Amino acid sequence: MQFISFEKLKFLAAAFVFALALAGCSQTPETIGAMAKTSIQEVFRADPRFKDTGIEVIQVQLSVDGDRQYKGLASVKHAGVMHQVPVKVLVDGLSIKWSTEPDAFSFIPPNRPPQ
Repeated sequence: MQFISFEKLKFLAAAFVFALALAGCSQTPETIGAMAKTSIQEVFRADPRFKDTGIEVIQVQLSVDGDRQYKGLASVKHAGVMHQVPVKVLVDGLSIKWSTEPDAFSFIPPNRPPQ
């Protein structure tokens, strides 16, 4: 059985951290937009207010709005109609947090539980 020396292990760990840092620097508005699209769609699938409404996120286009902040529009399709919803995104390390105005999805009728 062969063991890795402590020096080699330190080098590999440093290389891994450096690679992660480089990956974090390459986050473009397009990449963040794709991550936001996935996140928004996941909420639509899980949230009882939107589940089974057929709402679909087509695209999220963003531009830089400050350090780790982006703003733009989410193209959302519901009942055959395309809606443009303003969205703000904050990149926090490897995760993102997005937000909209409270009434941003008011075009979707309330989802009523089966009776």
